[in-house]
Amino acid sequence: MKIEPGTVVTLAYDITTADGEIVESSDISGPVSLLHGRQTLIPGLAKRLEGLEDGAEETFEFPPEEAFGTVEDAPTNVMSRAEFPEGTKFEVGVKFVAKMPNGQPLHLAVKEVSDESVTVAMIHPLAGQTIGMAVRIIGVRKATSKEKELGKAMVKPPPPPPKK
Repeated sequence: MKIEPGTVVTLAYDITTADGEIVESSDISGPVSLLHGRQTLIPGLAKRLEGLEDGAEETFEFPPEEAFGTVEDAPTNVMSRAEFPEGTKFEVGVKFVAKMPNGQPLHLAVKEVSDESVTVAMIHPLAGQTIGMAVRIIGVRKATSKEKELGKAMVKPPPPPPKK
């Protein structure tokens, strides 16, 4: 079966920096299942997967706009000063790193400061970088009506392969 909108794709992947360093791998996190056309790991992936079949192995290169965006286009968030440790001093342009709930680092840059709030740009660590992605299609199937309604795959992908 070919990957097209309305199919659930299960894939193994490695994401690499331009110098070849693996920064994310399904060997660690396990394969991922996505509802094609509704879910993706990065914006440019869906169009690259279109038409591939179970068992296909491909390597892609993504410019920043198709991957994690540019630093300049990073989304912003207005946060209450109370969300930061007491005594934190803020200056426009200052950058710092916070941890997301999943433990991943989130790079923040102060954009605006008021008496009550701080506007920060949320910059992905790979923003502004061209990345590589190697994928292996593990499975393709038609999405259920429930998955289409919810806009996401409802199955757990298989566990990662054992280390050799």
